[in-house]
Amino acid sequence: MKNTKSTFKMMLLAGALVAVLPACKKKGCTDPDATNYSSEAKKDDGSCEYATSTWFTEVTIGGVVYKQVSGHITEDQTMAASDNWILSGGVFVDNGATLTIEAGTTVNAADDGTTPFLAVAQGGKLMACGTADSPIIFTPIADAPSAGAWGGIILNGYAPINTGSTAEGEGGTGTYGGDNAADNSGTLCYVRVEYAGKILGTDNELNGFSFNGCGSGTTLHHLQAYKGSDDGFEFFGGTVSLKYAISSGNQDDSFDWTHGWSGNGQFWVVEQNAEGGDRGIEADNNGDNNEANPYSNPNIANVTLVGVDDGDASNQGIKLREGTKGNFMNFAITGFPKRGCQVEHDVTLGNMDGGSLTLKNSIIDNVSPFVFTTSAGEDATGIANFEDGANNNATATDGSLVGFLTGYVGTTATGAGDPTAWGTWFDNANYVGAVSSGSDWTAGWTLGL
Repeated sequence: MKNTKSTFKMMLLAGALVAVLPACKKKGCTDPDATNYSSEAKKDDGSCEYATSTWFTEVTIGGVVYKQVSGHITEDQTMAASDNWILSGGVFVDNGATLTIEAGTTVNAADDGTTPFLAVAQGGKLMACGTADSPIIFTPIADAPSAGAWGGIILNGYAPINTGSTAEGEGGTGTYGGDNAADNSGTLCYVRVEYAGKILGTDNELNGFSFNGCGSGTTLHHLQAYKGSDDGFEFFGGTVSLKYAISSGNQDDSFDWTHGWSGNGQFWVVEQNAEGGDRGIEADNNGDNNEANPYSNPNIANVTLVGVDDGDASNQGIKLREGTKGNFMNFAITGFPKRGCQVEHDVTLGNMDGGSLTLKNSIIDNVSPFVFTTSAGEDATGIANFEDGANNNATATDGSLVGFLTGYVGTTATGAGDPTAWGTWFDNANYVGAVSSGSDWTAGWTLGL
């Protein structure tokens, strides 16, 4: 009986110990994003496994392996500079997703019978910020690319437009427009887009950069559109601003706005070449209703427009039409074979007379420096306050007024204004022109013609 009692006491003691000691923690994968996540695991044992990304496929072209992207990007993704990338067909960054592109990345456009483009949907973001030493480059994969090889970059935002509450982008590139003037579609800096501007049909054309209803929360600076078949930069409404931009060798308009764009611009360059080109700047409000609100009404300073006679003698420096408003300062315009600056349509001219369309502190050294066109015809009198000698210095081209330019580089302080009077977004640049010879912001990351 003695032994039996001892055994019983030991059993009681062991039970008590079990009651007070914590149970052993079950190990396993504790990450809910893993494919083998265990809700019962209390301690991670390093066994987590993750699904392989399916947002790209690998293709081999010319012995080089590329990560090919097509269709919709539905979650945050990154294009690493160490990889080779290629776009096939339309690529859409969907609402709620962010595509990040590292500095120094080259993104190719496929030569596979599709129309490649990169479109950021409303609510999506593109974070593509290179540096002067490591720009981000978008270019066709072809050995000898030509203008119009692909569709370029399109940002669609929720900012106001004047063609309705929303609109559809050309080429099926997405919906844009809304009531959020401060909308943010991401950041682009030190980005070069080459040989874009795919023309799909009449009034259905893609550009180098298309900013559709983009809001002021979007950041754009140091961008180049190079040798596209349509416009270099086009703004369809919105409030986004652009600083340090160069449009080189684009075959339609170098800069274009319409449908109520009211952002800012500073340090813009146009360099045309003999392969083709239309207007340095084409500025519209709304072709169907010149008085549509919100008006196109940007403030733009420090611009150099250098035209070239491409054989048909139709190129113009600036064409302000269809009711646009705006304030322009410190422009240098030269080399356009038709006109330096044309203002046309009665509403546009009324804006000029009323002071909501101004051009000051600028040099127009060009054939036919100014032409004003009303519904009654050209060269109307009594509305030519752009030609006021107190505002601008203009002459039929003899080169004397733009002797400070070497190509598009060079500025002069003579007659310049201070754009910081328009607001703190503007840099203090009390000179005419876009690029100072001692501080060439285009050097290193751009391509010359």
